[in-house]
Amino acid sequence: MEAVKQIDFTLNGRIGGQMITPKTIGLHLFNTFNHEVEEFIAGSNHGQAKDVRVAIEEGSYRLAALIPLALASLVERDLQQLDRPDSLRAIDPKRASVIRKWQAQARKSEEFSVRIASVDAGHPPVVVSRASDFHTPDENEWVRVEEYVIGTLFDMGGTSQVNVHLRLPDGSQLVVSTSEQYLRDQQKNLLYRKVQARVRSEKNLKTGAQRNPQLLAIIGEAPSYDEAELNASIAKGTAAWADVPDAVAWVREQRGGERE
Repeated sequence: MEAVKQIDFTLNGRIGGQMITPKTIGLHLFNTFNHEVEEFIAGSNHGQAKDVRVAIEEGSYRLAALIPLALASLVERDLQQLDRPDSLRAIDPKRASVIRKWQAQARKSEEFSVRIASVDAGHPPVVVSRASDFHTPDENEWVRVEEYVIGTLFDMGGTSQVNVHLRLPDGSQLVVSTSEQYLRDQQKNLLYRKVQARVRSEKNLKTGAQRNPQLLAIIGEAPSYDEAELNASIAKGTAAWADVPDAVAWVREQRGGERE
């Protein structure tokens, strides 16, 4: 029998309020995660994982992969690189793609994480979670910002995760984390109303992407106006001043020629 090395892939999270285990994992998630593990092990050479054997073990959903040594050495090399958050460019592109998928999922769900641990390895496990930030060196352009956001509050609450859902003016949705106590303290029902919310998040200076939004406060109902009426007034004013070549000079003349 060919010599192998064991590398464990552990999926943590919840399904319907229950922790993910070999008995609670759904078929779709089972297939998706197993396929992603296969992609990570194989890397850019898809056929390399054909000789990998697996066993499902207790401990959340843990997939123990028994990998031939030649392939395991390539996986190990990339795992060692992942001790730095800005290492995605240094590892196999396919493995980097899988890490990105898990990182994106972790940012959507606080309890989602994937732990990759080599048995008898001299390096710590790699953990992809909401707290991790794997990226390439040129992607590390995230800054913390606070801003006011206007949107329609169409959902709020939750069981394992408490958040509010805002529908923004462009039709997109923003899910902002909050606390049970904050929602409990609200005296006015603003559900299905346009509100102004103060939100803290991390924003990418290069792409404008937003992550980890947290609700600081709901200020109240947002000021509103009739956009059609505003545009009509602008058009009316533009037409009225169409024959005035220099509006500033005209106003100055009406003031008796005074100078600023």
